[in-house]
Amino acid sequence: MGNSFLPYHDYGRGGRGWRDLWQDLLAILITSESRIDKLLLSNFAGVRFDGSNANIVGTSPGEFASDRNNIPRVWMDHGAWPLLTTKLYIDWTGDLDLLLKNQTYFMDHLTHRCQRVNPDCTPGNGTALKTKSGEIVEGSVLEHLLVQHLVEFFNVGEHNLIRLEGGDWNDGFDMASERGESVAFSAMYAGNLRELSELCLALVGSGIEKTTIAIELSLLLDQLNEPIDYDSIEAKSKRLGAFFARIQEGLSGKKVVISLEDLSRDLRLKADWLRNQIRKHEWVVDRSGHGWFNGYYDNQGNRVEGEGPDGVRMTLTGQVFPLMSGVATSDQAQKIIQSADEYLYAEDINGHRLNTDFGDNLPELGRAFSYAYGHKENGAVFSHMAVMYAYGLYRQGFAEAGWRVLDGLYQQSQNFEISKMYPGIPEYFNPRGRGMYPYLTGSAAWYMFT
Repeated sequence: MGNSFLPYHDYGRGGRGWRDLWQDLLAILITSESRIDKLLLSNFAGVRFDGSNANIVGTSPGEFASDRNNIPRVWMDHGAWPLLTTKLYIDWTGDLDLLLKNQTYFMDHLTHRCQRVNPDCTPGNGTALKTKSGEIVEGSVLEHLLVQHLVEFFNVGEHNLIRLEGGDWNDGFDMASERGESVAFSAMYAGNLRELSELCLALVGSGIEKTTIAIELSLLLDQLNEPIDYDSIEAKSKRLGAFFARIQEGLSGKKVVISLEDLSRDLRLKADWLRNQIRKHEWVVDRSGHGWFNGYYDNQGNRVEGEGPDGVRMTLTGQVFPLMSGVATSDQAQKIIQSADEYLYAEDINGHRLNTDFGDNLPELGRAFSYAYGHKENGAVFSHMAVMYAYGLYRQGFAEAGWRVLDGLYQQSQNFEISKMYPGIPEYFNPRGRGMYPYLTGSAAWYMFT
């Protein structure tokens, strides 16, 4: 369906973004008898070798274009979504062979995660990445997934968590590209790295012991050759810089053969380190004894969440992805439920808000806080994040709490006198309980999926 295209609001052009592309497929998997392996494979053609991706989706499968209006932007969460859909497809079909199928990479004039421009890239050369000698580069789906996750693991800020860059799921957190970090999606990447590790072992269990990857990517598989100290931000930055410098020169086209068991071990060590880093350093407790995860650092390097002189700051996003990924322990999950009910639940709208009222604009974090509280990404009951919160609760075994979230969205939506919307769930409910922006793909897909 794409972004909402109806004429009575200010959002969307009827096109799809990168998240839409992968979340649409969640719904197709559930509702359609057709095979989607070809669609999945074609979507990986939008991945750049620096771990970012094209943001403009074409009309045909596998068709991508460079950023609109020459405004380059990287959403740091983009690399996490393809694995979720791919893993669901494999779980349901048993088609592990998809991981070994080859696909091209996207190339345009942007490099270093849109921080630099390649002067040698000229229009007319196509959008497929080529080697120094002009041959089109292909890599397995597994290699594409590795690129997306390994680059992010090393792409850290001063708290040793993954940089926020141009934003994550919350497009409004868009003003912290220098010093901002997303703890929330660091948790998601931690969970994904663990899933990738297990997929490698599943391939071994199917009789496949080795795989090939681009020789340049082996720099980021440090446990296989030259291990670094993950506690050292400097060592991570240096290794990522070496990788970027290597691919800036152009890929050689050479491949190396690696053991899938060794690859699994490398990914597992990274996943465990990142999970423990978040558990150890990002859990906050207020004076009332309520506990939850800090989700962000702003452009001044300050922790966003916790209790301060202006009151409690808490985001739902910061709790959702530790729950979904297994970073949160069962005890922490129980405390998150209590804190979310205390600080985020809006009884008159039947749902949990995206955040508490931070009280003022936050130019050091993003434009989201320029919206009036309760609207859009500033404290609305936002269906997409609410459904993923329910999903995370179910994954943790808290079915009653998860059901209450889903049922609340349903009850609010079907109360037409207040919601004033067509059947379905909206992007968000405004402070008066009205459903805003129907036909948003992610919310519906995740509701059915959950």
